[in-house]
Amino acid sequence: MPTFFLDRKKLSGDTAVLDGTEAGHMLRSLRLSVGDSFHAFDEEGRRYRMRILEATSRSLRAEILETFPPEPPPLVAVTLLVGLPKADKMDFILEKATELGVSRVIPFRSSRTIPRVDPADARKRLLRWERVALAAAKQCGSGRVPDVAGIVPYPEALRRAAEHEGKVVFYEGEGTFSLKRVLAGMPAVRTVALVVGPEGGFSPGEVGEAVAAGCLCAGLGSRILRVETAALAVLAMVMYHFERGTNP
Repeated sequence: MPTFFLDRKKLSGDTAVLDGTEAGHMLRSLRLSVGDSFHAFDEEGRRYRMRILEATSRSLRAEILETFPPEPPPLVAVTLLVGLPKADKMDFILEKATELGVSRVIPFRSSRTIPRVDPADARKRLLRWERVALAAAKQCGSGRVPDVAGIVPYPEALRRAAEHEGKVVFYEGEGTFSLKRVLAGMPAVRTVALVVGPEGGFSPGEVGEAVAAGCLCAGLGSRILRVETAALAVLAMVMYHFERGTNP
């Protein structure tokens, strides 16, 4: 059953109005009509099962059949800090990271970051990334949309990473400590920051800055991974590690 976003300001009693892009997608793309049911979630993550009562070319009114509480928060909130990649790779990272359950994504600029964006372009990208995260949350049926930050410089990214109880920086030059070993030695935490470099990787000096900020350094084996592969691989492994650690 399709899932959509419901603006709580459009709620009135046991009915709600959906318009704009949500209504357009429902009525024109999916060809839903009066009597059809759908799922929705609001800004607070509350979820609903609804049925269309009335529809025009631009909006629809639906009744609430069931209300569900927000899905419980993750046992460990994971923030993914990633060096800004080229082209639309950030869209892909955001989409898949949302599906995997990331809590926050922070893109950053470092010395080897290839794209150079001006403030106007950065604002446009942030708006697009927020739409991508929302669409991914709807697609996977989650009521949780990750927080997406604007592009920050590397020192600011490290400052934000330092606020987490656990923090790991990934470096292709690290041949001693695998992610598995680093996680095995990490105490129980509630927040984790994962710092992944851009296409050009980190300089040794930047890795030293991350370690000075409290990050543990980990490698991902002998292969050099693309930034989008590395970001999603480490997120999936960390989410699995902490879920397995608390659930038999």
